[in-house]
Amino acid sequence: MVQRHDDDKIALHGIPMTEEAFERMIGVESPYRYELIDGVVYDMTGSTPQHSAIIENVGDLFREQLGKCGPCRIYRDQYVAIPDKPPVVPDVVLTCDLADWDKDKRLNPFRIQSPLVVVEVLSPRTARYDRTEKFARYRRCATLEVYMLVPQDEPLVEVYRNERGWRQELFGEGQTIRLEQLDLEFSLAAIYEGIF
Repeated sequence: MVQRHDDDKIALHGIPMTEEAFERMIGVESPYRYELIDGVVYDMTGSTPQHSAIIENVGDLFREQLGKCGPCRIYRDQYVAIPDKPPVVPDVVLTCDLADWDKDKRLNPFRIQSPLVVVEVLSPRTARYDRTEKFARYRRCATLEVYMLVPQDEPLVEVYRNERGWRQELFGEGQTIRLEQLDLEFSLAAIYEGIF
């Protein structure tokens, strides 16, 4: 089946599915990552080399500044639980809730319960969804403080913060993004290192 969103002008292939069937499907260990959008399930696995490199750069920047021993952890390709909605898979998610790390306290199948910072690398196929429906789902998470959108085709990062009413902030070449909540800084040069 092909779904077409007129705003995107890009065909997306998906399979109709109920939320219950979706939950059963993702409850089984799999190398694939799926998302349920408007009753249609899509495979979100796979990306361009640039997309993957940006994800690695962002993950490395978090790890360099947070270390590997504290309560905060960086995840890729892990589902985030969304209250009253199907879970989603961010490109990078930061949680500082020890229950998200402690295997004895977390849900099975694993779902990050307390996302603090979410980063999505935009591709032409998913940009509209990441800016609208997916962003709306993440905002249902009481713990979310920062949502970052990182286009893979230009060095321009969008940052949305809960404390600023989710208003868009744009950061371009030569600028640094400061996340005061965790005393973190990300230069655009470091995010896009090796890309342009």
